[in-house]
Amino acid sequence: MTESTNIKAAGIIAEYNPFHSGHAYQIAKTREAGYTHIVVVMSANVVQRGDIAILDAHTRARAAIAGGANLVMELPAPWSCSSAPDFARAGVSILKRLGVVSAISFGSECGDLQKLKACADAVENIDYSMLRRLMASGMTYPQAIERLTDNKLLSGANDTLAVEYIRAAKGSGLSAIAIKRTVRHDSPISEGCEHISASALRELMRGGNEGARLGYGFDAGEVASIENAAGEILFKLAGMSEQELMRAPYMSDGVAQRICRAAGRAASLTELYDEVKTRHITHARMRRAVILAALGVTSDEMAAAPPYARILAADAKGAQLLAACKDGAGIPFSSSLAKLAIASPQAKRTAFLCEYSSWLRDSASKKGLAGRVPQASRKFELTKI
Repeated sequence: MTESTNIKAAGIIAEYNPFHSGHAYQIAKTREAGYTHIVVVMSANVVQRGDIAILDAHTRARAAIAGGANLVMELPAPWSCSSAPDFARAGVSILKRLGVVSAISFGSECGDLQKLKACADAVENIDYSMLRRLMASGMTYPQAIERLTDNKLLSGANDTLAVEYIRAAKGSGLSAIAIKRTVRHDSPISEGCEHISASALRELMRGGNEGARLGYGFDAGEVASIENAAGEILFKLAGMSEQELMRAPYMSDGVAQRICRAAGRAASLTELYDEVKTRHITHARMRRAVILAALGVTSDEMAAAPPYARILAADAKGAQLLAACKDGAGIPFSSSLAKLAIASPQAKRTAFLCEYSSWLRDSASKKGLAGRVPQASRKFELTKI
């Protein structure tokens, strides 16, 4: 029996912003379902809510390995900073083309796979012109879907993503594993709670409590806040024309016009958002449009599939997966961004966006480029997070 025949791999698409015990719980439950190897496709340094990742991608990836994952691949910009359908489509595309993953595991508020599949089927049959009109009126994607399908399942952010994972995985040969979440993604800190949400962790970390409360062992200067990079983002936006802004994903005429008027005089991103916001676009979509425009991303680039899979971290089992991938992967993969960049013009462009977003995250950290801590000094004590 060859080594690859002993592999039963499941994939997880995640942000790990930051990695915490709830994520380790999902990995453990996926193993309990009979999967021997866990592959994670993890967001790069810009994330879905139109923000900068609180810790850099390699730090988050190493935490995931310490928490039970075997291989972490990067979901690069721009797809890491995208809507639920685009985020799911890109992540599933990487998992499928690796050629060794047989299932996708995801967290869900409801935890009922059959209900999630039924909702995914209902979404497939909606009137998309009506969906666009409802979202243009200011509805969120889940609110518009609920209106069109009379399905209230998408009230949870993870159920929304779960439905999109199921839709994206149709016809891919990937089976679905729904893991019921024990805490909502945005839950506040509460006594007696077994797992703390990523949102609550970010609040603690930015408040200066990361060393005492989290046990990560990183320097406080590594924690990023997008407002620390406001100058760079506003400068880039102020130099763009309305036509250039309109090329960005999720942008609308009204928002592009308001950015042109406000970017040059806004003193912070919060001030920009206050001047740009409109009832016809959600705050999350506006934030995504702003950061993607600043990165120079176009709607055509978002519509494409990721051109490569960048290795962020792996353990011994991860090395087994990579060896198995060599036999039939349908996507270039490497830990070297320079090697990946020569695969195609699209790969070169994606690698540039990766470097640009990494620079932006460094600018958003308290120490910037000087805040890098040697890898050997980083510790992950997952029982404390």
